Amino acid sequence: MKVMSAMHSGHMKHLNNNVLWAVFGIGLVIIWLFLWEWSVRFGLSRQFFVPPSELIALLYQSLFVSGELRPHIWATVTRFIGGFVMGAVPALWLGFIMGRNKRACLRYGPIFTVLGLIPVLSALPWFIIWFGVRDFGKWAIVSAAVFYPILYCTTNGVRISQRFWDKGSSPGIWLKPSDWAYTAGPWIFTGLKLGSIVGVATLFGAEMYASTSGLEFEVVVAGATFQMARVYTAMFAAAFLVYAIWLCLTAMEFALARRHTGNPSASADETPAHNPPV
Repeated sequence: MKVMSAMHSGHMKHLNNNVLWAVFGIGLVIIWLFLWEWSVRFGLSRQFFVPPSELIALLYQSLFVSGELRPHIWATVTRFIGGFVMGAVPALWLGFIMGRNKRACLRYGPIFTVLGLIPVLSALPWFIIWFGVRDFGKWAIVSAAVFYPILYCTTNGVRISQRFWDKGSSPGIWLKPSDWAYTAGPWIFTGLKLGSIVGVATLFGAEMYASTSGLEFEVVVAGATFQMARVYTAMFAAAFLVYAIWLCLTAMEFALARRHTGNPSASADETPAHNPPV
């Protein structure tokens, strides 16, 4: 009973700490908005380049109501999803192969490392020549951008999990080889999150130079006509898009972690020979 009470109190303390840090992060955003509004109202920044926050909120609402921003958001979202799937599926597949097979890692790892470290946007003219300026070209460049981060994290996660599995012992009395932290899952979702950020940034660069729609195209057009409120509106929409993608991946990771931890096969009397961690 004392052990269970101590575990429960420790879990509640950890949960309270997480809530406090989340509130702290939200408070920083609110303080930043207040500083923005205060700097504009008191003339510390020019309203032409830094409009008040309420103006941006009103314009954001008007664009959604009128539907002017929806096609650009839809174009960016569909391009990202298509390219992300095209790049993530082979990266995960090869990551599992290279993580389990040392020879495959030594054979193909240097090639993918050299190709993955090349900035994808520098090859944008070649993607335009090969795939054109339509959406498929955006899918291709996004898939190339997300491929290496996902491959690298998946390979390392599977390799580390395999080593822990081969060891056949857990580092603590309360830990089992089937615990989520000792599988490849956290590494895989780290790669997915990093790949999503790199993919969105690459997509914005492609929309800037080779597109007639999308959020970054809206930023460029509005900036060329000095409509700064529209520029900030599109930038905020892009930021919310990235945050939404991050939240979706975090929710998937949390659901899989709970399901994996709550699996009846992950009980205390399990044997390593029947429940591999990867």
